Amino acid sequence: MTKNQILHIRVNDEVKARAEKTLEALGLSISEAVNMYLHQISIVGGIPYEVRLPAPESVTFKNEEELVEMVMEGYRSMREGRMISGEEMFEEIRRKYGFSI
Repeated sequence: MTKNQILHIRVNDEVKARAEKTLEALGLSISEAVNMYLHQISIVGGIPYEVRLPAPESVTFKNEEELVEMVMEGYRSMREGRMISGEEMFEEIRRKYGFSI
């Protein structure tokens, strides 16, 4: 398929940098990823993933350091004896994030 159209888009610097890092690990360029995305839109007849607002307290982290700190806080809590049962943990996840596990 001939590629003869040029897209000009504006994106946030940080978003672009994170995407490039991820795509590089996958062996893809941004151009290849955008082409794949546009193909998927035409194949599925819409956005190829669910588009919705995040949960009020979604489980996300901004960077690797934040993730490491979250894990270490959990470890410190465990060492200090601040633990709950698996049942309590799953109930809290269900309540907090709306999961049905």
